[in-house]
Amino acid sequence: MGSTGGCSLIGDLMAGVQTSAPGSPLHSRTVASEKGIRDVQAPQLGGNGTALPTDLLALLRCLECGATVRVAHLSERPGYPELGPDGRMRCEACGESYPLVAGTARMLPRTMRSRLPIDYPLAREAFQEEPGEDAAASGDRSHDVKQRTADSFAYEWQRFGALREQWRRNFVDYMQPHTPESFAGRLVLDVGTGSGRHAFHAAELGAQVVAVDIGRSIDVARGNLPPAVLTVQADAEHLPFEPGTFDFVMSIGVLHHLPDPQRGLERIVPLARPGGHVHIYLYWVPEHPWHVRVLRLVSAARRVTVRLPHRVLHALCVPLAALLALTVVWPYRVLRRVPRLRRLAGAFPLKTYADYPFGVLVNDQFDRLSAPLERRYTRAEAVAMLREAGLTDVRVLANHGWVGDGRVVDTGPVAPTLPTG
Repeated sequence: MGSTGGCSLIGDLMAGVQTSAPGSPLHSRTVASEKGIRDVQAPQLGGNGTALPTDLLALLRCLECGATVRVAHLSERPGYPELGPDGRMRCEACGESYPLVAGTARMLPRTMRSRLPIDYPLAREAFQEEPGEDAAASGDRSHDVKQRTADSFAYEWQRFGALREQWRRNFVDYMQPHTPESFAGRLVLDVGTGSGRHAFHAAELGAQVVAVDIGRSIDVARGNLPPAVLTVQADAEHLPFEPGTFDFVMSIGVLHHLPDPQRGLERIVPLARPGGHVHIYLYWVPEHPWHVRVLRLVSAARRVTVRLPHRVLHALCVPLAALLALTVVWPYRVLRRVPRLRRLAGAFPLKTYADYPFGVLVNDQFDRLSAPLERRYTRAEAVAMLREAGLTDVRVLANHGWVGDGRVVDTGPVAPTLPTG
């Protein structure tokens, strides 16, 4: 639970940087490291190590030919049983093979699968037939940026990926104008799931959920999510699903980190069924002059910070967050309680952190300073982005950024149904 202004700085600092308490995310990550999985958090709320959501697995399609992909083999000795089974999946048409590692389907293009045996050395059976291709040979100039972004967020969620009680309210805020009740029975795709927190709450509200991420943060999500949620490692621009599959496609805080955000959006929109919704969150261009000046300083600092080793940047973010807490967040907590000073308090930046623990402030400074790419949008630009992707009934709402939502036009093929057998 978060503090509300009465805790000491030392107490809040410890909440943000504690590294060894049994059962904590970082303690779990250490345990996982001892098992040989590189920098991956072991689960606290995840699967039982054997169950796979077979109805959702049936939605997967081959990246090469678009045909159905099936589980061809499951290992009797999984390398990471606390996360889930290992095995191989195979396309029924062209025979293309995809690894199933630690309970997650690894549906990456061939050139991006070459790192998997290095990242998961204990899952040998999953890679017996995997060709050793060089990602640099793909000719995709955006590959390096995507990989650096994936590594940045993997580091972030391995250290800050624990589920918090505050995330339930946070989910409701991000999903507006959709109500919590509207998720019951929906088939939901979460693109760029990170720690899996939004997928977790969608599932908690009764949705069937597929959670996707390009990097090793998918293992953090797998650890946080119940077995009924399917986790898939995949590129947002090359997703292994048929068009018109999902009732609701969400991508929260992801598109503005892609090399081409508009192209990324246009790749995920077709995955929603006719009449379904696509829901995104984008960074905004601040309007208050003070906020603009702060953003300029942050943008200047990013020229250096995006090149720093993640551990070094993480260490620097702790005193930075402490400075922001002392000079902005905690004064705002005091001012908002005084009726005559609430208007003054309203001009403060970083107000949202007043209701979260210190660790969230550390997390977001790392997020802001580490991701290789970052774009920001005005409301008009966010609206135009959604409309250019072919969405209708577009709504863009303010929530410390832009929450954008649009509906897929009610024409086209009928959405596939989940198998009942």
